[in-house]
Amino acid sequence: MTQSAMNMKSGVRSAQKGQQGPSSRPADTPSDVIANAASETKQNRGVYASMKQAVSPYVERHSHAVLYGILGFIAAALILIVGFWPTVLLAVFAAIGTIIGKYRDGDRTTREQMRNFLDRFN
Repeated sequence: MTQSAMNMKSGVRSAQKGQQGPSSRPADTPSDVIANAASETKQNRGVYASMKQAVSPYVERHSHAVLYGILGFIAAALILIVGFWPTVLLAVFAAIGTIIGKYRDGDRTTREQMRNFLDRFN
């Protein structure tokens, strides 16, 4: 067994015994970096938890960029899958549904805008 594998096993055992934090071994070689990352992943309860920990600072700083990037991706996928005009129709119905929902929730601005809009037709 190699030295790094033995150290990784001892680090896993010490983490299982309840010791806190990764091993204090410096990351001199790529195998040390992998061993340290593996022990941190096990302490964080999985790969998804460590991915969340790595991504969450970026999402917190750039929340609008992430949100609109996801919306743009969804719009592009819809256009490619169902076509342009069905996607536009879907967006129009979603906007109308949002307006009706805000009206039913009692949003004053939406109620005033709806009254002004309907007064144009009377």
